[in-house]
Amino acid sequence: MYVLIMVVSFCLALLFLRATGFHKGVYNGSGIKSISGLRALLASIVAFSHLVHYLYSLDGNWIFDKDYFVWFSEGNFFVNAGKFGVLLFFMISAFLFYRWLDNDGMPASQLTWKLLKSRVRRIVPMFWFSGLVIILVGLAQGGLHINAHSITDAVLWLLFVGSYHMGDFLTADVNAGVEWTLRLEWLLYLSIPLIFVVNRATSGRYKTLLILGSIGAIFCVAVALRLWGKTYTDPRPVLGFAMGYFAYTWRDRLAVFKQSRIAGVVCILLAIFALAFTSNAFWYLVFLCCLTAIFFVVSSGNNLLGMLENKTLMSIGEVSYSLYLIHGVVLYFIKQIPLSMVPHNMVVYTLISTLFFILSFYVAKMTYLYVEKPFIGSSNKKKVAAEVAPTKQDRTGNPY
Repeated sequence: MYVLIMVVSFCLALLFLRATGFHKGVYNGSGIKSISGLRALLASIVAFSHLVHYLYSLDGNWIFDKDYFVWFSEGNFFVNAGKFGVLLFFMISAFLFYRWLDNDGMPASQLTWKLLKSRVRRIVPMFWFSGLVIILVGLAQGGLHINAHSITDAVLWLLFVGSYHMGDFLTADVNAGVEWTLRLEWLLYLSIPLIFVVNRATSGRYKTLLILGSIGAIFCVAVALRLWGKTYTDPRPVLGFAMGYFAYTWRDRLAVFKQSRIAGVVCILLAIFALAFTSNAFWYLVFLCCLTAIFFVVSSGNNLLGMLENKTLMSIGEVSYSLYLIHGVVLYFIKQIPLSMVPHNMVVYTLISTLFFILSFYVAKMTYLYVEKPFIGSSNKKKVAAEVAPTKQDRTGNPY
């Protein structure tokens, strides 16, 4: 039933966005359109995974954690929805950023400077803005007190190395704790200059080995964060970096899927299967294989029967990083509605979900236009196409 709520409310939100001209000012038709549309779906399903936790908990105890195991169930959707978005986001990042290693004529110092500058401009402003919102909410709520401890925690959080606390205030209550993925993304970005230097020194003979080795190192760091860190970390999506790299390496072979309607149908069926089937423990590998197949097809430019090239959907994809960071704030304010004003039935839940999507999309659009875009620069610079040579492709692709 909750899956139906998501589908209906998401479609209603898309209709509202289309009627109100959401695409104006944010639509970007350049690049691989299918990936832009995919970003929209991924950020949306991550957002709904947090909303459905709240809605379900209004009527029952939430049991869908790492110990939940049923072969096929709606409960697996609750467990897998967030994982689905994160894993494919990591594949997208690898697909876009390992191409930097093909800049053979660029000095290592120049590549490092350009890469890190582009990542700071792309990621930091919106992340810091979301941090400011968390701080203001904490101060207004009264849970955040200004002292040396909370200031230290806030600085560490803004540097991507903090915990879920600023003093005694729990930041995850406001932003749903989504920032853990950005730490792993940064490890990917920081590994690229190192790979570049060693790859050049070895005349490119061990490029794939170096990349896979670096991914293995990131995986080990993620495991350490999982075991001994102060915040949630799932190391398994790091495997998506390897799948994204292979999608980029094999892009010429995968181009055969671009116009295939059969491949599009298979991807939709695989997505449904992956969301409904268990990802518990080593069964995550089945989940990984399903999503890898989906990404191989989508990265070829296949639009899944036209769905991923919908103008409204692509516009949401353009603001998906803001959506990823800010939907938790929207959910926080929805949670402030007194429960006595929320009748517990599926019609009301559908209306709440529709409102959640619409507000999240429009808040994301505003933060994209006035926080992200001034630092990114012209969208005309963002031209990624599967057909062109790697050295001519975009170097500033969005991770979200």
